Amino acid sequence: MSTPRGRYRGAFEGERRCAHPGCGEPGEYRAPVRRPGSALLPAGMPPEWQYLCLAHVREFNAAWNYFDGMTPEEIHVAQSPYPHWEGAARAFATNATGPDRISDALGILNWRRGEGRRATPAGRVLSAAERRALGTLGLGDGATLAEIKARYRERVRRFHPDSNGGDRGQEDKLRAAVEAHDLLVASGAFA
Repeated sequence: MSTPRGRYRGAFEGERRCAHPGCGEPGEYRAPVRRPGSALLPAGMPPEWQYLCLAHVREFNAAWNYFDGMTPEEIHVAQSPYPHWEGAARAFATNATGPDRISDALGILNWRRGEGRRATPAGRVLSAAERRALGTLGLGDGATLAEIKARYRERVRRFHPDSNGGDRGQEDKLRAAVEAHDLLVASGAFA
């Protein structure tokens, strides 16, 4: 039974004959070669193809058994609705950031590893403004409320015009220390 070339999807042009024994029709449809007593080729090997006519490729497809050569356990795993959820999830690559890789000034890519956004001892993640305020007072992310207040008092004593001989050149530093202290106390992030 001959069909016009290109009429069915998957037909190959060429002068091949059907690989089925005794058939003289053109082999227009590609099918994998089966090994006697086993399924197809083992995984990782390049496939071998045979070319069949339309009637024989339909016969080949009707007799196809995906599970041919599998053990009952392998069949169960292949039929499982969640075959890829059995193993542990892999972590994302941790080598994407660094001085010679991606520039991440805001710490967005590093927050999961604890390199970017850090939490206070009370467990709250600090905002960028809170981190800048801590930097103004010369403190790190792990500072407590008592350390913030102590550093604030020390800065006021140093920069206030009444305590530094009337020098008004330090007023900007005093104003920055007061603003930083007020922001950190109002945030409630520190215990």
